[in-house]
Amino acid sequence: MARRSPIDIIAVIIIAVRYGNRKRTHIMYEANLNWSQLNAYLDYMKEKGLIDYNDDGSVSITNKGITFLELYQKLVQILND
Repeated sequence: MARRSPIDIIAVIIIAVRYGNRKRTHIMYEANLNWSQLNAYLDYMKEKGLIDYNDDGSVSITNKGITFLELYQKLVQILND
């Protein structure tokens, strides 16, 4: 199995959060990361404005995160053609 790039992992996390607020544990399992990896990625993504933390501890995607995912999917499509 090929290693995933950080960009690929960020995209997987955004996809996990895309359709509603998600708890960190759910994201961790969907992204196949351990707890410390997940928190490092989430902190980086928060710093870059891709996600927000909610009062209940869940994670939600921002408009910038949606834009990132759309551009990522276009890039993957271009590379696969």
